[in-house]
Amino acid sequence: MRTYAYRARNTAGRMVAGTVRAADTNDAYALLENDGLVPVAIDPAAGKKRVRASRLFGARVRDEDVIVFTRQLSTMLKAGMPILQALQVLGGQADSPALRQALDSIGKAIDGGSRLSEAMAQFPRIFSPQYVSIVVSGESGADMVEVLLRIAEWMERELDIRTEIKSALRYPIMVAIALVAAAALMVAFVIPRFAVFFARSNVPLPLPTRMLVAGNEMLQHYWPVIVGIIVALPIIAFFLLKVPAIRLRFDRLKFRLPVTGRLYSEIVISRFARIFSMLVRNGVSVLKALEISSNVVSNTYLQESTDAARQSIEGGSSIYEGFNNVSLFPALMTSLIAIGEKTGTLDDMLDFIIVQYDMDIRYSLKNLTAMVEPIITVVIGVGVLFLALAVYLPIWNLSQVLRK
Repeated sequence: MRTYAYRARNTAGRMVAGTVRAADTNDAYALLENDGLVPVAIDPAAGKKRVRASRLFGARVRDEDVIVFTRQLSTMLKAGMPILQALQVLGGQADSPALRQALDSIGKAIDGGSRLSEAMAQFPRIFSPQYVSIVVSGESGADMVEVLLRIAEWMERELDIRTEIKSALRYPIMVAIALVAAAALMVAFVIPRFAVFFARSNVPLPLPTRMLVAGNEMLQHYWPVIVGIIVALPIIAFFLLKVPAIRLRFDRLKFRLPVTGRLYSEIVISRFARIFSMLVRNGVSVLKALEISSNVVSNTYLQESTDAARQSIEGGSSIYEGFNNVSLFPALMTSLIAIGEKTGTLDDMLDFIIVQYDMDIRYSLKNLTAMVEPIITVVIGVGVLFLALAVYLPIWNLSQVLRK
């Protein structure tokens, strides 16, 4: 008998967690279902330490390597190769030592009776919880070959979006770093010498120079406090976001931000629709697909909205009504779901939603880039003007005093 940690939904639809003693994962599933629970995830409790150790010390593997592995595994399974043999072959030819070691451990775990999803879950830095959740759908009756192929396509699209976002933010970040570095050099080296010189000349310093001098004095006398605040703020934010109510408010706020809210909403809903479509197309029931899809997107507000839609459908509402009762999902999405539900082409309508949102994401990224560039230009101008005034105004004041 082994101890398994589980997450499941009770008869009220709420998520519960705990442990159960069972001979294997199938026995654990049966025990939970007998207790009226719907299992969402079951992992060997002994593996939790390995998961934490992997998070802290495990080497990361590039997304490109995971995508290649996923496509190759799908091809080998389609050709009829046993999964253990496929993992051995792919592990032997993997370029990444971390991926090679992970595949070796996964193969041993499967040989010992674990499921593929359970074995992959021991390496969250390589196979994300979202990845594992989709693999679970393949083990639940869907076509594993098609599931792996769709995972690869999903990861490729996620990688493309991240690359486009990084490309849009690269220029503003470089400008911000340059301005901060220039201001730091002025505060640390240039302005203090100017201040001493002008103090001896009895020339009053202008406001921009006094501000930089005050910044220099603050850094000299209170730098431990400033460093402590810089270090403490992310730690405090990390623990605050662990509080469910605060995390829910924060995740809801992401959708309502004035500049990036629309882009974030499009990315998240596109990701949700992509996974939901993948599961429905592979034969997973709508209720189960909603449950898995909500766990794939790491936003508690979306998860809460999806749970509300799922409970509405469980209560007898149509799929359209379940989604339409939730304010998060846009009218275009609910209208297409209604058409797909009536015509029996729900997966096709979801694919159309994905295509539409992908186009919207590209358009929003272009608009964001076009909007950021003039803002950055203004910021650069203001920053350079401030630094120039801080340096040249005292010289101007001194020249006026010397003329008199």
